[in-house]
Amino acid sequence: MVATSDKQQRLLTIFERLLPLVDSVSDKVRFAALLGVGLDVWIFIWLFFLKGLSLTSALIVAGVVLLPLLILLRFWWALEELKDLPNIAGRMMTDAKGEIQETVQGIRAGEVKKLSFLSSAKSLWSIGSLATEARELLGSYISIGTLVNPLSLILGFLSLLFVLLLILVGLVLLILAFF
Repeated sequence: MVATSDKQQRLLTIFERLLPLVDSVSDKVRFAALLGVGLDVWIFIWLFFLKGLSLTSALIVAGVVLLPLLILLRFWWALEELKDLPNIAGRMMTDAKGEIQETVQGIRAGEVKKLSFLSSAKSLWSIGSLATEARELLGSYISIGTLVNPLSLILGFLSLLFVLLLILVGLVLLILAFF
């Protein structure tokens, strides 16, 4: 029991140090993605309304510009889920601990539940809620996979560079729009 408490304390310490960093990076990635979306809209407006290109051509260019932004939004989503991982894990631990204690107390008291239709339905409901919580936790692990996958990290870095390039393109198009 002492080792478990020590591990939980170390885990809480790690989360306390990690979460402000994750929150900061998440905010910056969200800002870059929103800036990129705004610049994508500006490029579409410039191509379609100011330059007179066809709607199809303008939409194709805007769609291609949107692809790296979708990668950034996936990183942002993964970081947001990573911020909620301690809450999900804590809820699962609390629920599991409560159910285990309830079962042990019932066995010690000699109460052996007979399976009737209602108790079977209740058990299925409990299994369903546990599966939902496991899916939430698994979803967080999948998001963590996005953050540690080398190919995904390279694509995320390239997407951030693309947003910087998009800022330059947007400024050039703004200058061209006035002249």
